[in-house]
Amino acid sequence: MSPFAKKKQPQSARPRQRDSLKPKAKIPPTISYSDSTRQIRMSGASNQVRDRNMRQIETINESDSSNLKRWSVFSGLVIFLIAIIVGLGLSTRANIDIVQPNGFSYMPHSLAQYQETASLAISSSVFNRFKTTISSNDIAVYMEQRYPEIAYVAVTVPLFGFTPTVHIQLAKPVLIYSVDNAGSYLVSSSGFIVAGATSVPQSELKGLPDVNTVNSVPYKNQVQVLTSASVTFIETVEQALAIKGVLITKMNLVPMAEELDVYPKGAPYFIKFNLNQSDALSQVGTYLATIANLKKQNILPSQYIDVRLDGRAYYK
Repeated sequence: MSPFAKKKQPQSARPRQRDSLKPKAKIPPTISYSDSTRQIRMSGASNQVRDRNMRQIETINESDSSNLKRWSVFSGLVIFLIAIIVGLGLSTRANIDIVQPNGFSYMPHSLAQYQETASLAISSSVFNRFKTTISSNDIAVYMEQRYPEIAYVAVTVPLFGFTPTVHIQLAKPVLIYSVDNAGSYLVSSSGFIVAGATSVPQSELKGLPDVNTVNSVPYKNQVQVLTSASVTFIETVEQALAIKGVLITKMNLVPMAEELDVYPKGAPYFIKFNLNQSDALSQVGTYLATIANLKKQNILPSQYIDVRLDGRAYYK
């Protein structure tokens, strides 16, 4: 072999083309079954968490909405109740309406005095502060105890508004109570002085019995000078004699003896009545029968006829 002969290179030593010169084949992505399943599970779990969160949010929203509705209803109810309470409330300051007795025009106290007392009467009970619970009777008793000239009290409340009205019916004077050297007073059927006789027009005093007393102490309003029974007795005597045509010039009270002395017009005598006996008509009947019998005998008493004993009469 020639020394210059070219040696045959082994196949493994042959130069190879560089891998970078060859186009690389695209390798499809390898998907692991276990990875895919985990991803699906994770995805499902994520959806469940999202759904649960959504449900929680919806529940919270619904709860908030329900609470808001309940609060709105409660607030509306409270406002409604407050409106009712305010609408039914009454002021303690009352309007005063004075009702005069028929044929008389007098007012022993001022409107301000009556109004102040009415306010105190309303304030005396918390129930009087509401239209549905105000007590007209309690207010009437409160005022009548302080003003004997009051015969009747009624309370009206406004449908709209807060000021009640107290209607005061003043008592009608039934007789004149004259005190020697101390003035004359108007007396109600309960025996209380309700006003001075000079506080009303004299024309209103016509027809009232005038009873005189020997007391010399001046009186004031709200003083009881006679019992109601004595007032009724005097009225009955005056009216019964008037029916029989016997007019009275004057009547005197003898307090210590419970005696009423009546002076018939044109007669030289007076009649003694007993105030302790409630049956005035019986005593009037005894007098009428006695005077009729005396006239038949042409006897005329010069001083008195006494009918104080039941069914009996004495004269002088």
